[in-house]
Amino acid sequence: MRFTNAHSRFECKYIISPFVVEDVRSFIRPFMQPDSYAIHYPDCTYPICTLYLDSPDLQLYSQVLAGEKNRFKLRVRSYSDDPKTPVFFEVKRRMNQIVLKRRAKVDREASRELLTQESPRIPVGLMDKLMPELDEFTSYKLLISAKPVVRVGYMREAYESRTGDPVRVTFDTQLRHAVTFDDNLSHTEGDWLETPTEGVILEVKFTDRFPPWARDMATLFQLRQRSVPKYVMSVNRVLYGARARTVSLAGFTLPPQRYQDIMND
Repeated sequence: MRFTNAHSRFECKYIISPFVVEDVRSFIRPFMQPDSYAIHYPDCTYPICTLYLDSPDLQLYSQVLAGEKNRFKLRVRSYSDDPKTPVFFEVKRRMNQIVLKRRAKVDREASRELLTQESPRIPVGLMDKLMPELDEFTSYKLLISAKPVVRVGYMREAYESRTGDPVRVTFDTQLRHAVTFDDNLSHTEGDWLETPTEGVILEVKFTDRFPPWARDMATLFQLRQRSVPKYVMSVNRVLYGARARTVSLAGFTLPPQRYQDIMND
């Protein structure tokens, strides 16, 4: 399948102690500033809620476990429970180290049909403007018979380059998840549970080359790049907990090898 006109970038992820966040924040301040969205929130931190879809055999989850270099995610992201705010349908694809993301802004009413129908019809009002993006999403959805499985929520502190370079730095905290088999995109409704992490998730995102100052930061704070798959971590908590049977009863086949098995190798 083609993946045209997508936003491509590289992502470097780290886990840092909460006690060094302020030091890292001070280090990046000469180079970065709160992004245009975060600046409207206290502490430049805003909520994110993402509904992830997967196949009945959790193919997308399993691809991460297998270390496949070319894979994709299907997700619907929201930043508020205000019914007047849009949601974003996203296909995020990884090709080796390059991340390609395509997203479409959709109103809440249209999102329900796109999520719940087996063969969703793209609303006429969106057809011309967002046809390529939504067609990409629905094509992948049909390809693997994807359906909602879990919501992932967290708080994000976000920064962008002061010079306009395509560089972003984010700090993600309060990671949590809620088993979700329908079109519920709420930040509050549902049985939300913590997804334990070892610290704060720090990401540096760029399109061309790793910024020299970011390299210095990694050296100074002894940062070790690592995989931090929020979706996989959240599903893992479900599959290893009491709710695994709930997932099975909802029509999902549990994979024979799960994230914890990989981590213990």
